[in-house]
Amino acid sequence: MTDQDGFVTVEKFKYKSVSKKKRNKKYTFKDSDDWTLEDIQAKLKERKGVLEGSRFYKELIEIFKQHLLTTKFNDIVCYGIGSMQKSKNAQYQFVLALILRELLNIPGKMYIFDPVMTELDKELCKVNGIEIIKEDEQGKRSIKQSTLFYMPHCGRGLYSNTLSANWNKDQLPLVTIIGNRFDMYVGSQLEKDLIRECPYLIPAVDILDMISFPKEFDNNQVFNDLSIQTFPAEKATTEFWDKNKII
Repeated sequence: MTDQDGFVTVEKFKYKSVSKKKRNKKYTFKDSDDWTLEDIQAKLKERKGVLEGSRFYKELIEIFKQHLLTTKFNDIVCYGIGSMQKSKNAQYQFVLALILRELLNIPGKMYIFDPVMTELDKELCKVNGIEIIKEDEQGKRSIKQSTLFYMPHCGRGLYSNTLSANWNKDQLPLVTIIGNRFDMYVGSQLEKDLIRECPYLIPAVDILDMISFPKEFDNNQVFNDLSIQTFPAEKATTEFWDKNKII
């Protein structure tokens, strides 16, 4: 700029000093192996915020209200979620399990099992009032009351085992499974492999009702290909059971 005599002047810049406190501030990464209960709870709170703020969640809750609230579940059984301490996907899946328990107002218990769960995972479950299944049932839990099986991305054999433990006209209608779509396996796999690894999926697809989850969330690997699958009593006729008593 110029002054009143026409000389060019240079304006001095003033630099804002950085406080000593800010200069010395360090950002550190804490490995999940070193997490405490408070650390994992903070991470889950963060995941819940992201999930609840998504369009996926808003659509999913409407699906739950339409297709799950009409059923009076007594218990929730969670298989195969993984380690909340080690896995981002498991963290989101665990958060959704807690949301389901609250939304459905489950009067009974919430059970959980995965062989990869750490001691911190187990501590987390205990403080959230979740009963840890002590031995690997391999999915073969026989039920007497309406039960929601929450099984995101489990192996197809595990789904088949859950069906096999309740494979009769009285128990199967009490089973609701949130898991991978059975029709993704049946029809796309060799029948001999299905018979060997997951025989109960084959007849199950003929009588189940399926409601798919919304399409995408996060990296599309957390809840992709999941659905709500039920087995209405009116579809499992006498003829069905006569044909499928033994696979």
